[in-house]
Amino acid sequence: MTEDSTHRKMSLQWMEHSHSDSGLPQDAAAGATSGNETPSLHASPRRSNLSFGKLWGKVSKKGSTRNTQSPNFAESTNPVISQSEQNLSSAQTDQIGEFLVDGVSVVQWFLLQTPSRLIAPTPEANWDQVPDLPAANAGATDPKIVTTSLENAHKSLSGASHVPDLLRNTASATANADSVLDPIDTFSDMLKPLKAFNSIAKGIAEVHPYAKVALSILTSASKMIFDQADRDAAVSRLLLKVSEVFAFMTKEEELAKITSMLAIYGKIARQTLECADFITHYSETKSAWKRLGKHVFKETDATIKGYSEVLDNLMQQFRDKVARDTVIILHRSAEDLDFSGMEYASGAGMNTTKRCLPGTREDILSDIKSWIGSTGDDVPRVLWLSGTAGKGKSAIAHTIANWSSEVGCLGACFCFDRTRIADRRHEKIFTTIARDLADCNPAIRRALADVVHDNNELRHSADITRQWPSTAVDAPVLIVIDALDESGDRKSREHILRLLASQLNDLPANFRVIITSRPLEDIHKFLKTASHIRHLSMDDISPQSTSSDIQRYVCDKLATLGDVFKDTHFSALAQKSDGLFEWARLACEYIDGTNMVGWGTMKRFDVTPIRPLHASFYHFLTDKSRSNKFFIDVSVAENDLAFASLHVMEHELRFNICSLESSYLPNSAVHDLDKRVKDSISTELSYSCRFWGTHVGAASLEQSLATEVAAFFDNERLLFWIEALGLLRSFDTAAWSLIYISDWCTAYTQFTQISDAARDTLRCVRMFGAAILCSTPHLYLSALPFAPTESRSFLAMSTSGLQRKKTIRMHAAVQSVAISPDGKRIAGASNDGDIQVWDMETGEALGSPLRGHTANIWSIAISSDGKYIVSGSGDQTIRIWHMNTGEALRSPLRGHTGEVYSVTMSSDGKRIVSGSEDTTIRQWDVETGDEFGAPLQGHTNSVTSVVISSDGQRIVSGSHDNTIQVWDAHSGKAFCVPLQGHAGAVSSVAISADGKRIVSGSWDTTTQVWDAETGKALGVPLQGHSHFVLSVAISPNGKHIVSGSVDSTIRVWVMETGEAIGAPLRAHTADVYSVTISPDGKHIVSGSSDSTIRVWDALHVEIDETLGAPTQGHTEAVYSVAISSDEKRIVSGSFDHTIRVWDMETGKALGVPLQGHSSTVLSATVSSDGKRIVSGSADNTIRVWDVETSEAVGAPLRGHTDMVHSVTISLDGKQILSGSQDTTIRAWDLGTGKALGVPFRGHTATIWSVVISSNGKHIVSGSADSTVQLWDAHSGDTVGVPLRGHTRQVFAVAISPDGKCIVSGSGDHTICRWDVETGKELGAPLRGHTNYVLSVAISPDGRHIVSGSMDTTIRVWDAASGEALGAPIRGHTGAVSSVAISPKGKWIVSGSLDRSMRILARQPLWARVRRDGL
Repeated sequence: MTEDSTHRKMSLQWMEHSHSDSGLPQDAAAGATSGNETPSLHASPRRSNLSFGKLWGKVSKKGSTRNTQSPNFAESTNPVISQSEQNLSSAQTDQIGEFLVDGVSVVQWFLLQTPSRLIAPTPEANWDQVPDLPAANAGATDPKIVTTSLENAHKSLSGASHVPDLLRNTASATANADSVLDPIDTFSDMLKPLKAFNSIAKGIAEVHPYAKVALSILTSASKMIFDQADRDAAVSRLLLKVSEVFAFMTKEEELAKITSMLAIYGKIARQTLECADFITHYSETKSAWKRLGKHVFKETDATIKGYSEVLDNLMQQFRDKVARDTVIILHRSAEDLDFSGMEYASGAGMNTTKRCLPGTREDILSDIKSWIGSTGDDVPRVLWLSGTAGKGKSAIAHTIANWSSEVGCLGACFCFDRTRIADRRHEKIFTTIARDLADCNPAIRRALADVVHDNNELRHSADITRQWPSTAVDAPVLIVIDALDESGDRKSREHILRLLASQLNDLPANFRVIITSRPLEDIHKFLKTASHIRHLSMDDISPQSTSSDIQRYVCDKLATLGDVFKDTHFSALAQKSDGLFEWARLACEYIDGTNMVGWGTMKRFDVTPIRPLHASFYHFLTDKSRSNKFFIDVSVAENDLAFASLHVMEHELRFNICSLESSYLPNSAVHDLDKRVKDSISTELSYSCRFWGTHVGAASLEQSLATEVAAFFDNERLLFWIEALGLLRSFDTAAWSLIYISDWCTAYTQFTQISDAARDTLRCVRMFGAAILCSTPHLYLSALPFAPTESRSFLAMSTSGLQRKKTIRMHAAVQSVAISPDGKRIAGASNDGDIQVWDMETGEALGSPLRGHTANIWSIAISSDGKYIVSGSGDQTIRIWHMNTGEALRSPLRGHTGEVYSVTMSSDGKRIVSGSEDTTIRQWDVETGDEFGAPLQGHTNSVTSVVISSDGQRIVSGSHDNTIQVWDAHSGKAFCVPLQGHAGAVSSVAISADGKRIVSGSWDTTTQVWDAETGKALGVPLQGHSHFVLSVAISPNGKHIVSGSVDSTIRVWVMETGEAIGAPLRAHTADVYSVTISPDGKHIVSGSSDSTIRVWDALHVEIDETLGAPTQGHTEAVYSVAISSDEKRIVSGSFDHTIRVWDMETGKALGVPLQGHSSTVLSATVSSDGKRIVSGSADNTIRVWDVETSEAVGAPLRGHTDMVHSVTISLDGKQILSGSQDTTIRAWDLGTGKALGVPFRGHTATIWSVVISSNGKHIVSGSADSTVQLWDAHSGDTVGVPLRGHTRQVFAVAISPDGKCIVSGSGDHTICRWDVETGKELGAPLRGHTNYVLSVAISPDGRHIVSGSMDTTIRVWDAASGEALGAPIRGHTGAVSSVAISPKGKWIVSGSLDRSMRILARQPLWARVRRDGL
């Protein structure tokens, strides 16, 4: 730090202290604080915890909503600066005048920091202080009133005649900081024009009533500046410009121009209000710029320059009486980010071209304007303008909206459109209006940003009854809601109508809402009877007036045809219109615009009828009773559009469709992204992506369409679709599409798979939508890997959990699948009699289909040498095929008198065994095709399944008679009595490789394990499927069972315990007929009647024997685990928003879940004394919990502005450290919950992990910026440069007990070791994981490293050599998100996205690893 900066810092500290110095005069210390209001030293408002419904209470102070009186225009407002000026003695100014801060005297700086009472920045409009707006046909304003008002105004200005001179003097004074009193005089002089303006504002309003809204805004701006306690010298130049504007507005020659230049007057008012907001919130803005690393002085200068140029431009236009297109500058910082993701209906705003022709509809427009300006509690707040289609309601609405915009009235315009029903505008109406109001007023903008910042859910809420109170506004406002009848069906607007009819009566007197619609029954029912709603009907307008207006409109539109058309023609067209402006518009367009040879304008006038196509025409076409032969069946049309949209997406969607080069760049940094989107995403694809769900939801549910939709969710196209929507910035349509689809098939049990997939996808879209919109590649890098385990659609395509490796499609239902002994080929048989062989790795078909059977094929098997395929068919025959050539070995094997349901081959490849509908089992010689001995008889119903033991001694069969039989393969005799226990047909049997276990699947929905020797059932039936179990298989090592069911799922079970492993495997959309496991146990293959074969990665079910049973209790993914110092408790944090405490010995949950967080618990830890738990959450907060009572200790710790990914506690138990997605680390006092010092800044992206050394000296953090950073725990300064070596995000860090070594785990699949002293990497990275390393831990003796990965494994490493100790530890079926080692090294605990935790080894794992060589 330089000497100068040190001096400056000391001066600032001294001045901060001086605010409360008892040596200052009491008045000066108190400032303008009065009553119970608390002064603020820095005037930087905190974010409010108010509910959304109290939003506007923050914007304007009010007592009773309806009876609050507005401030008088003539009210005198004295700036706080004058009080300070009077109360500061010259001696005191001399004492502190010698200190300078950035060239500004301390006196000036100090006075600008004086606290004042916090007064709402936007006063209510002064509706009660000005006369009602005169009607257009009213007489001129009373000359006496005009004369008197102007005289009073001029008298008020007499004291301000020297304003221009004052401004010049002020400018020179601002530049000279030598005199202590100059700054005081400077600000006082600057404020005089504002005072002068306020003193005559009421008089101006009386002379120019249409300008009173703009006058109110200007008065508000001046009051904001007067009430400011903390004026910064840096904005004095802008205050000078604002002062010049007020001086300009009080010049006599300019006052006379107000009526003729009302639009510019309104713009000046709006821009002045923005300037006032910038001035009053400058310190806040300056802090934001500093956080963003911006140059404060440059940003300030540029902003002030921009404001000044606009104001100068507008004032010149006012002088010249020439309106030009000047854009008001709105300064925003964090508010725009707060509004991102807030529901907004694009294109629903005001249409400046949709206005009444000047001179038409004057009576009703004047009536509405007078109503808007009327005062009193008895004036209805809402006006409903009704009329039949084509009457011109919308033109009137948009004319009023344009007028209110021109006069500077705060407001919003929202238009429904039948052609945009798919946009679901009815669910976005009030959030859209709120955002539009925020654009009109900076105070409202800030208040709205505060509330949505604190309640993120309200950005997306579809609950209108919650949105409406959230957007109630207590400021001068006109809201226009046009074409309410085009919102959709009755249900879509029921909430809106109920709200309009019941709640708007409580609006303040200055609030006006205009609604236009056709007089539909439901709208009439709600609006006609409400006392606070005024009803105007277009039918009440006299036909003569309407005809006259239409004739004037026709004359204007056909003015270029004046040489052909006369008044009589115009009159005729007006009469033909029958009062419909829409008819007249179309007629004019047709006559003047049609280009047909031989058809002159007069012929078109005489011959061709004009039939307007209005929105109501839709109802005519879709109502069969009215349209007859013109009837359009909407369901059929929607069905066609749904198919077309799905086919377009099938052919055009692709991975990385816009060729984005890097995931490190946000979409906003891709300079030509819009061009890429336009070039890569066709109009047809854009439409299909946005509206396919709408069309599916509106179509009738048919099997063919359901199959297409199921295939969409089952394909990578699902991800490509989400990618495209992110690039199109149409993410909101994804949610509605998925909701439509889910609702479409919910009532049909056979399509629940589609509904589940839609809901799962919706869940992931909502969770990761913001990240995908920010950077599209993170759909694949973040959303997919971290999808919740319950989101099956995403997990099916992700790298975590049991995964579907590939999908193979057949042309018909797949009845049976088999895998070659080398695991390289898959064979599948269909119900149309074909067999196809595929390459296991690539999924490519090998050769042509094997054809010969004349009926469906029920079963296939492959010989142990891989040479032959055997098939059994409904044509009662068995065939043997050459695997390589596809040729039949010989003629079919005949003997069965019923369909052959099952075939298998002995391990020596010499025998075939078959089971048939004829209740028999037969054995065949492969070489000769001859039958061995007599058929095996004993079953009383069809034999559905047969298998042979690996030693060839026994045959096991299952039958529709509900039994299993075990046979001697040589004698053909049954070994024992039938195995009985199933309550339904036995559809499938399997025998373990060691011949000790038999497994059966049944129509009673269960799977049963049997002792092959005794024939007794082992344990209870395995229950989990909701429909028939059609197929079972046993893993080569005999540890696991796989089952397939009519419920479309596959389940994996532990043979010994009967416990289900993970969630069911979902991807098939129909019955799973056949399952099998590859000889190496790495893959599960399934075949289904949905015409697909699926290959699943089964590595994750190879549970290591050292692992105990998983600890379950969380209903969602487990993100964090920790172990208490006494090794008696485990603490876990989960996606289900809870923290749980478990008994280490028993694995049972202790007490109730700790509940309080409103979002995912991303990190949890426990203090060294075991008394406190600390948790960090995606709700941006940290919580402290009492272990004994399970109660939260104090309020949540707030400070982070984004998700808290990591928390840790210092060894002495005094400090909490937290790392966040906001890129900062914060330190907190564990006892008080107060933040310690300022946030640690240095990382440029999300901080995933933070730890503190055992001696409390160092903090280590890992970040998404791919670096590891070492920090000084006391000063918060970085120690050395960031540690660079990883090529992807650093998800986890740990520091050794002696504080000498750092270990980091990364998205690049590696683990690095670093020397704390030198910052250098120790040895080569540790490689072995095949996916992200999400967690690392170091053993208490520092000799071993344990890591958890997204590849679902845990690995143990030698910390010194980097050598992997043994094979990966498997057991979890989802990503291992967290690992922890107990303080004494006895336990390793892991948490996973599969919702479980596992406890490893009751002895040091690394010792057992070395001993057993695992």
